[in-house]
Amino acid sequence: MFNNYREILSLPGALKFSLAGLVARMPVAVLGLGIVLFIQGVSGSYGLAGIVTAVYMIVQALAGPGIARFVDRYGQARVMTPIVIIHLVSLTLLIFAVYGGWWTGFIYLFAGLGGATVGSVGSLVRSRWSHIVDSPKKLQTAFSWESVADELMFVSGPVIATVLATAVWPPAGIILSMVTVGAGSLLLYIQKSTEPPPVERTTEAKGHVFSNPGIFAIIIVNIFLGVNFGAIDVIAVAFADELGVKSADGVLLSCLALGSLVSGALYGARNWTAAVHHRFGVAVSCLAVGACMMLLAQNMVSYGIILVFVGSAIAPSLIGANSVIEQLAPPRRLTEAFAWLGTSLGFGVAFGSAIAGNIIDAANAKTAMLLPAGCAILGAVIALSLLKLLNPKRSSHEVRLAKDRRRVRMAE
Repeated sequence: MFNNYREILSLPGALKFSLAGLVARMPVAVLGLGIVLFIQGVSGSYGLAGIVTAVYMIVQALAGPGIARFVDRYGQARVMTPIVIIHLVSLTLLIFAVYGGWWTGFIYLFAGLGGATVGSVGSLVRSRWSHIVDSPKKLQTAFSWESVADELMFVSGPVIATVLATAVWPPAGIILSMVTVGAGSLLLYIQKSTEPPPVERTTEAKGHVFSNPGIFAIIIVNIFLGVNFGAIDVIAVAFADELGVKSADGVLLSCLALGSLVSGALYGARNWTAAVHHRFGVAVSCLAVGACMMLLAQNMVSYGIILVFVGSAIAPSLIGANSVIEQLAPPRRLTEAFAWLGTSLGFGVAFGSAIAGNIIDAANAKTAMLLPAGCAILGAVIALSLLKLLNPKRSSHEVRLAKDRRRVRMAE
């Protein structure tokens, strides 16, 4: 059943760069939480912790695609090595600034620098997979493997960071992030054999990745998916709290992660015949159905079961988005295109968490469930209505170039 995974991981260097990339992108799962726990633990202020974390997340989302554009142009190791060093220095200064009682502006500055230099390691790893595999089927399996690895990281990382920061030392979550990104980056960027070669910019590479309407459609859908995910995280905590079992909210989030992990593993193990853009449409539709089902939850058991179903649609949706992007994006802008997926998802998660929290404060968790349900429906409607734009046979970079050449010849 899992021969597909064995096949891709047996490719030269594949397992090594995938595991190194998993360690290097641990900050995605722990750094934001680590900043909150550290600053609140030292200053006692949730307000300051929230603002500093927001600065970190917003700057990270804005800087990611720009870093990825330089990576496409100059190569992963050449760009990321100095960026990782700046990242580690910035977080070290953030810890000193908080403990030293420095001017609050310095705290924002170092948090922003830390966010600006995280980079999108997941997009770098997926670019390596795209470079070494030789068929769409293997690439789909590789993206499924990365999705499963991400879920394992998100299940374990926040728990470890919370325990370290609350029971050992307030900045321990940040230090965990620094150690993993340092070690993972060292192990990843020395692997030259699987690194995609830098490509000089040509006339065909000019323009933004958004010039392809199919990519733009995927990014918009991804924002709605992010709102869905961010809202569910907050709603799960509030739902358990309203039932008087707040300490069990982790069980609900584990149900969500479990569903996504299992579906992602099964998705990659299967040899699909349906086109990837059709599978993406089905996955986001199932996610919309699951998000609407949350409104039926009456207790922890029913909500947990529903979240398993919701989670089972998450991994196929994200894998499908990555697969469509890989087929539509210009080869010289592939890392940047992947980075925009992470950026759009990050923006959605931030907005979803904030909006859901305000709805919960004004009403309750059940009312807040309307937010992910509505956004999931909108995402599915957009994906299904623009499905033709997601078809690589109609909208890929190569197809669009061929059409442009034909128009030029006809005009001549």
